[in-house]
Amino acid sequence: MSNSNHANETENIITLLNSKQSSPELLKQAIKQGKERAILCGYCHGKDGNSVKGYIPNLAGQHPEYLVTQFEAFSQGDRYNYVMAKLAKNLTVEERVNLALYYSSLPVEASANSNNDIFQQEGKQLFNSRCAACHGSRGLGKDNSPRLAGQPEQFIVNSLNTFKKGGRQLPGSPMPGIAAGLTKQEIAAVAVYITSM
Repeated sequence: MSNSNHANETENIITLLNSKQSSPELLKQAIKQGKERAILCGYCHGKDGNSVKGYIPNLAGQHPEYLVTQFEAFSQGDRYNYVMAKLAKNLTVEERVNLALYYSSLPVEASANSNNDIFQQEGKQLFNSRCAACHGSRGLGKDNSPRLAGQPEQFIVNSLNTFKKGGRQLPGSPMPGIAAGLTKQEIAAVAVYITSM
């Protein structure tokens, strides 16, 4: 698929998402259908969207626009994970939107995190200087900037290391440059802080 077709498809998905969000009845129906379709997702992301594995992200409370763009990235090969690539390609546009709306409607549970106060303080300083501009001072994100607050610590560490090594390139994303400037200790510290948020 060409870049313009890919951009048009993403735009169409966002339009569908927005139309469902603007209608209480359509939103209620989408969440119900998303819940029915989410059965397979629960094995890794938890029945309630809170990850059951430390290296897998929570989907609960995530921004629906971010989720649908990630489904697109997986289905188009812009982001790779063997399981997610296969699943995303088999989801219809409607199913992607419904799943995104369902997961965004769920509450986030606090993740288990380190009690290392030194890492907490260092992580907070790093987060405020390098992450808060896009992800918000409380890590709640906005639109296509993901919610980080409460994500599993190992998932944050793995994601930052992947960006640092150039293994994940998202068009227009500042993340590779930000992660490249972080040491191993700084990555660990910011992950501890994000998980505690």
